[in-house]
Amino acid sequence: MQIALCDDEKSCRETIKDLIGQYKHSDPDRSLLLSSFCSGKELLNHVDEYGGFDLYLLDCIMPGMDGIELGTALRRREDQGMFIYLTVSPDFALDSYRVDALDYLLKPVDKALFFRSLDKAFSSFSRTMQETVSVKTADSVRILPVADIRYAERTGKRICYYMANGSVIAGITFNGSFIVAVSDLLSHNGMLPVGSSFVVNLAHVTEVTKTDMVLTGDLRVPIPRRVYDAVKKEWAAFWLNGGKYRAF
Repeated sequence: MQIALCDDEKSCRETIKDLIGQYKHSDPDRSLLLSSFCSGKELLNHVDEYGGFDLYLLDCIMPGMDGIELGTALRRREDQGMFIYLTVSPDFALDSYRVDALDYLLKPVDKALFFRSLDKAFSSFSRTMQETVSVKTADSVRILPVADIRYAERTGKRICYYMANGSVIAGITFNGSFIVAVSDLLSHNGMLPVGSSFVVNLAHVTEVTKTDMVLTGDLRVPIPRRVYDAVKKEWAAFWLNGGKYRAF
């Protein structure tokens, strides 16, 4: 699990770094990689250049850009990482949950509470990583987290996977039917076949129009007229059931 720590105070960064070291040492099987940043701008520059993190530990009160503003900026980049806020004040608690924070801890950070928050984060991360599909490409085998796949599209005899970070992973050519070729993907919750050339991750769908499914990243997947009613019903059922309804 890749962790980003952003706090303008060096002593706080050192304290959290030490706690994470203790947490990792308590279970050597945990794979944790920590990167530290002293400002929101520095963290955002890194994310823009190299991609996001699985978990963000964010100080609320920082000069220039506070932790809530930083969390909002990350969400605007469609970053799906988990947030744990660390602060000396309880005043930002409500705002933290508006950016879907996992937890909110007061400084000085209590070790037991911090470890409990890390347990929640690592448990969520582990579940996400178990939900993967393997894709053979021209030069390797890629393991793709299902949660990061916006949709898959048949292009000729290849399947292209459109990812949350904007990349497109092209598989090798396949023989047989498209549905058989994407059977592993369809075994995961929330993956819906649309027409004869698309599989869409309902968790990334923000709107269903008469002609298209609108996805995060301003992407669109066309909906054949004959399946519009069924697609809209499945999307609504998925979200009405907390994103857990398997529609097929």
